[in-house]
Amino acid sequence: MMRMAMAVLLAVLCVSNADAWPRRSRSSRSSGTKTVFTGGPQAVAEAKAARAAAQRIKGHLGGGFGGGNAEGVAFSTYSAQDALSKCCFTGQRPVAGSAVVRGSDGWYAVKIYF
Repeated sequence: MMRMAMAVLLAVLCVSNADAWPRRSRSSRSSGTKTVFTGGPQAVAEAKAARAAAQRIKGHLGGGFGGGNAEGVAFSTYSAQDALSKCCFTGQRPVAGSAVVRGSDGWYAVKIYF
């Protein structure tokens, strides 16, 4: 009986404090709007890296490739070069544009590929 009461109490506390739990959210999902990045591959890579660093997003942002066919993203606490070397498709596809921006917690890299 005591175990059951503790389990119910724990469930109620978790549900009632759901807003206190840290979670990753993107404005495009919550607001229904989607950011579209415009310009060529280099401009798009720069804009995406800047936005990722500003919002501490360590993943793909979506919104197009600026004329490219794919993108690679990475994050590093070590160096800018480390972040660039960790991007998806590095060494496998020709690069159309690349950028790395220092954020408050490390380097955010984006590469746009042909």
